[in-house]
Amino acid sequence: MRLKEPDIVWRAVADEVVVLDTRSSQYSSLNESGAVLWARLSDGATVADLVAELCQHYEVDEGTAARDVEVFLEALRAADMLDES
Repeated sequence: MRLKEPDIVWRAVADEVVVLDTRSSQYSSLNESGAVLWARLSDGATVADLVAELCQHYEVDEGTAARDVEVFLEALRAADMLDES
C-alpha cells in the first residue's frame, strides 16, 4: 500500500509532516510517529513493514505497534489518502 500521490502533497518539517489533500484543500499535520509511518508509506509498505518501523524507532512491543499502525491506517482510509491496490 502507498499514499495517493499526486493527490496528496506533503513536507517533513522537523519531526512532523504537514499534509495537503489537493482534492479537498484540507491541511493535516502528523506527529513524530505518524511522520515515521508516513515516510514509509510514501515508498510503499506492508502492515508488517510499518509495525517493524515503529518497533525500530520506539521502545514498543509488536502488539502495541500493530494496534497503532491499524489506527493510523484507518484514519488514512477514512480520509481516502491510502492506495491499497
